[in-house]
Amino acid sequence: MIRFLFRPADVRRALASVVLSVCALGVGAVELSDEQAGLTDYATTPEACHQALGSSRSQHYGDSYQIPSTVSLLSWNIYKAQRDHLMRDLQALSTEADILLLQEALLDKRLEDLKPYWRFAPGYSTDDLQTGVMTLSAWPASVHCRFEHTEPWLRTPKATSVVEYILDSGQRLLAVNMHSINFELGVTEYRRQLQDVVSIVAEHNGPAVLAGDLNSWSDDRRELLQRLLAPLGLTPAVFAEDNRTQAFGLALDHVWTRGVSISAAEVPIYQSSDHNPLLVSMQFDEVNDRVAQD
Repeated sequence: MIRFLFRPADVRRALASVVLSVCALGVGAVELSDEQAGLTDYATTPEACHQALGSSRSQHYGDSYQIPSTVSLLSWNIYKAQRDHLMRDLQALSTEADILLLQEALLDKRLEDLKPYWRFAPGYSTDDLQTGVMTLSAWPASVHCRFEHTEPWLRTPKATSVVEYILDSGQRLLAVNMHSINFELGVTEYRRQLQDVVSIVAEHNGPAVLAGDLNSWSDDRRELLQRLLAPLGLTPAVFAEDNRTQAFGLALDHVWTRGVSISAAEVPIYQSSDHNPLLVSMQFDEVNDRVAQD
């Protein structure tokens, strides 16, 4: 049995989700309070996610939901905050980014307080620790979907979070935060995890970002990323000074985008995690038609 250890505030969020999670099934849009912003209003299957996104797009959202045409993004596997100075470094980096996509994140108030709004997708857990992927931002998301896949060997969960934001132009930004399957002979489960996301991005009419620790440590995995993501119009961010963490000589972390122009992309070196953070500044294109999957 997987145990989730919540503080009293977490329990209140979980209770609130019983009422508010129906919104993800298409009842309507609800603007969540800061306290409710992380554990409510989500769909857990691609089918439910499609339904939630479709319902959301027929709703009206207030000005507090609208994000500007230029934003900065941080993607970082924070290694369960095990190393010294992680929180210090993360807090400093968070001042430079509008959207944070964290992998191996914790349900921890220090993380939750980095931005006004956050969403959490649970992954690996122990009796006293719950980790997963956390997406934080200065603006509330209109939809949250979270998927779980199981490591073939270790039988531990790997999490994916999908959120949709409202742009001030009226477009919708789809932001995918993924911690990919790692230990596997072949790419069968790795492909299945990606295909859940591909099915969502393929139906999205607007800009999209897919980022995270994609564990792309083999040629087969890198080729699969290219084969699945390129037909969606997604292209990988290029880092002039590429300090991304590697395994077998291949970078593990990625930011793939569609419908945006990247003005800056860097990978500063930090010792507070076993991965280096990815920082990307981008501007949303004015016109972005959906690219159908081949």
